[in-house]
Amino acid sequence: MFRGGTTGLFDLRPKTRREDLFDRERELELLHRGVERGYPMIAVLGVRRVGKTSLLRVFLNEVDGLYVDMRGVYRRGDLEAKLTEAFESSLTRLRRFLEGVRGVEISGLSVQVRWRGRDSVSLVGLLTEINKRRERFVIVLDEAQSTRPPLSYELKNTIAFSYDNLDNITFIIAGSEVGMLRDFMGYENPSSPLYGRGVYEVVVERFTPESSREFLEKGFREEGVEPPTDVIEEAVDFLDGIPGWLAYFGRRYVDGEKDFNTIKNAAIAIALDELSKLSVREKLVLKALANNAKSWSQVRDYILEKHGLALPKSTLSRHINKLEKLGIIRNYEFLDRVYKEAANRLIIKT
Repeated sequence: MFRGGTTGLFDLRPKTRREDLFDRERELELLHRGVERGYPMIAVLGVRRVGKTSLLRVFLNEVDGLYVDMRGVYRRGDLEAKLTEAFESSLTRLRRFLEGVRGVEISGLSVQVRWRGRDSVSLVGLLTEINKRRERFVIVLDEAQSTRPPLSYELKNTIAFSYDNLDNITFIIAGSEVGMLRDFMGYENPSSPLYGRGVYEVVVERFTPESSREFLEKGFREEGVEPPTDVIEEAVDFLDGIPGWLAYFGRRYVDGEKDFNTIKNAAIAIALDELSKLSVREKLVLKALANNAKSWSQVRDYILEKHGLALPKSTLSRHINKLEKLGIIRNYEFLDRVYKEAANRLIIKT
């Protein structure tokens, strides 16, 4: 039976311990170096399921700070609730940063932050108080590109204030939709509060074939399972160094599913569900690319021939650009073979 979680390399939940994090010493060292050097803003970038969240959670177990998953954060109240929850979950380590701050009440292992009204504290005010402790404090905003105005603008203003005034605060901004994340930060956009500010980037790369093989072999040894060599090689070839998919394959195999094609199809179904949320025209572009269109004109011709739809140049270019920013494609190539297979199976009604 597929359990979906355990300990070790094939745990499908984000890792929290360095010993469970495979082959990310370089990225951890880069993060530590960036924080120790006092960079006020760090961007962590990488394709979907490459392990950014695991990297960041392990890192936060080695420094003082908060992890905030920004998915589902649409209003200021959502952010404030998540911040309060994050402080409470790490209260044992972070108590000294909160004690004595107006608007913050600590009772046992619970925290209450009064964000509005009398004797309240704003996020900027709270960060200012934390900064006075003269210890480095890290705030990780994962999938930050999912926020929308006016919250996104308020958040960028807060990060800009911290960047300019709070020497002991580091914001780490992470996301799998790389183009969207860079748009969110806007450090090259004159209208963004973060325009012109330097950012220290850490790119989380996919595993090499050798590392993928080692990851699987080590994970199977932990589980006391020894798959045939050809099954491991098939997984290494198809899953293309994406740690999330490699762990998914390992977990499914250990839990009793021995047929690689069945596991592969289950992974493709997950990706297909994600792609189904895109617009019809974005799906058409992906379908064209999955059928080996390699240029703007080939994408246009495929859509016209197969679906009878003639897209204006500006419209088609906009959709291609959007898919690149979402981190699904780059230069007319899929960044993940699982998503290419999923795109090929899209059923599109035009």
